[in-house]
Amino acid sequence: MKYAVISDIHANLEALDAVIASCKKMDVDKYLCIGDIVGYNANPAECVESVRNLPLAGVVMGNHDEQASKAGSPNGFHLAAALSMKWTRMMLTVEQRRWLGNLNFVEHIDGITIVHSSLDAPQKWKYVFDRRTAQASFDHQMSQVCFMGHSHVPVVFEKNGIVRGSSYKDVQIRDDYQYLINVGSVGQPRDGNWLASFAIYDTESRVVRLHRVPYDVKTAQSKILVAGLPGRNAFRLQNGK
Repeated sequence: MKYAVISDIHANLEALDAVIASCKKMDVDKYLCIGDIVGYNANPAECVESVRNLPLAGVVMGNHDEQASKAGSPNGFHLAAALSMKWTRMMLTVEQRRWLGNLNFVEHIDGITIVHSSLDAPQKWKYVFDRRTAQASFDHQMSQVCFMGHSHVPVVFEKNGIVRGSSYKDVQIRDDYQYLINVGSVGQPRDGNWLASFAIYDTESRVVRLHRVPYDVKTAQSKILVAGLPGRNAFRLQNGK
């Protein structure tokens, strides 16, 4: 089975379309979506529908998905994110918001775990940035491989007695190891690389490969500005920050 693992789309339809087109060329069988389909960018409704129309094996809730399903002031969001969320709620249908709010925090598929943030407290939206926070997540990981998002930065943590973390291009899944793998962000990378990020996991070769693809970033930026969303949302796309 060949899984495409996508996360943090953040309503960036141009990036999502480019990722899906790339996945089709690589004959992906199924998709795993690790949350934050909406937020920040200008096509939340379209991205929700695009994801729902994929051959999904699993999808989990992100913190922006959770807030999109609710009313009132977004909790724990900085100003630009909060303003974007208020606009996002208006762009989504009642049914789309309900669907986002009914997603699980964690799912288990074919021996794989998917979670947006961390397994030790998935509903609290903690970031996994270092070995300490990775260890806390590993303490609750029953599968060999877990995919996560949330930080928008691709990184792999390996555990075999001790926990090691590093950037990656390919990860060969080895016996007696556990893996916690962040696939980066489709729609708002934050690792200094503007290219849309996702991973493909081939369960036969047992290799996870990180992919980066270009997309029409200028159109994505223009849509943000025309919609009246915070300019910061547009400007950060061009340098991956």
